[in-house]
Amino acid sequence: MTDDLQLRDKDQAVLHAIQQGHNDTQKITQHTTLENHHTRYSLKKLENQGLITLKKPDGMTERIINGQKRVFQTPWKAQLTQKGLQTLKQTDPEKIEALKNMNHKELVEKVHQLEAEIKTLQASLEAFRKQVQEHL
Repeated sequence: MTDDLQLRDKDQAVLHAIQQGHNDTQKITQHTTLENHHTRYSLKKLENQGLITLKKPDGMTERIINGQKRVFQTPWKAQLTQKGLQTLKQTDPEKIEALKNMNHKELVEKVHQLEAEIKTLQASLEAFRKQVQEHL
């Protein structure tokens, strides 16, 4: 990754979602579990950095979301650029190389940190599920 290109974890999650075929704002938001405004901000940032292109199709989209039929304005579509693909290719090897260079103690600390982050995310997801259930 180039030195002038700093991507937040949220931006990387959005890039990976697009790479996996989740190519519109609704699908990206659902896949990453980011809030809609975070997804939109990240998409604009990634577009400004030349990592993706965005297009706004006309019309309406019909989907089944959480077991219910939804009809809404067709969301923005995102596509990776060559620069975006290159960034994704460079990101993963850098992380792997960084892990290879850690000693046992650093790896154990990293695992504990990641476990704590997972617990936090699980608690947030559970709280979100409860909020959704209350609104249904």
